[in-house]
Amino acid sequence: MQSLKQVGSILLYVLGGIGYVAIVATIVGVSLLIKWVALLLADKLLYTILIIGDLLRGIEIIELLNILVFAFIGMGVGVATRLLHPQYGRKISAALLIVIVPLVFMITPAIRYNSWLEKVEELDKLSPPQTAILTNSFLNRKVGLPGFIGYYVYTGQFPVIPTKQSEMKDLDSFEKKVNSRFVQFTGIAPTIVSWSMRVCFWLIRIFYFSIAVIATIAHFREGVRIAGR
Repeated sequence: MQSLKQVGSILLYVLGGIGYVAIVATIVGVSLLIKWVALLLADKLLYTILIIGDLLRGIEIIELLNILVFAFIGMGVGVATRLLHPQYGRKISAALLIVIVPLVFMITPAIRYNSWLEKVEELDKLSPPQTAILTNSFLNRKVGLPGFIGYYVYTGQFPVIPTKQSEMKDLDSFEKKVNSRFVQFTGIAPTIVSWSMRVCFWLIRIFYFSIAVIATIAHFREGVRIAGR
């Protein structure tokens, strides 16, 4: 009889673990879908506004949605902890969130990077390998880093990235043209505008990530509390 109870307990925790994984995977999938749809809508409706659109894209204003997205993740994972062994459930969920939060947070620049590659490929009629060579060469020349990391660093200091080979070759002219829009809009000197963008965009990224972490932790605790009732 005792052995049957042990087998039953083990089976219960195994099924609980499977259910937990399924729920967490669904939560992450829905979160990514929300961010993707929000980004798509922002590109069509918000970032097309003359002058202001470039600035809003640079500060990724749509990332304020992180408050809701990561609150949903924290709460969902917290409640799902109920399915795991009481002794280890909270630790497992906390460790999992340490991985999930940065991955979900970085989905926006990852989508933007792929969209940029597709646009360069389309406008200059290049093959994917040619596009990779061109964009990596540009990023290496500009920030010393290729690929997604180089893209992330570049867009952290400038709101618009060139999408044509001619713009990449004549980058000074391209950046001056973009800067002039902000100078006309703000009336601030070009040099101040450039430095302000570099400082502000990175501070804003740190701010958004902080929001994501705080929202996740606060709602994870609430989810665990609800699950413990």
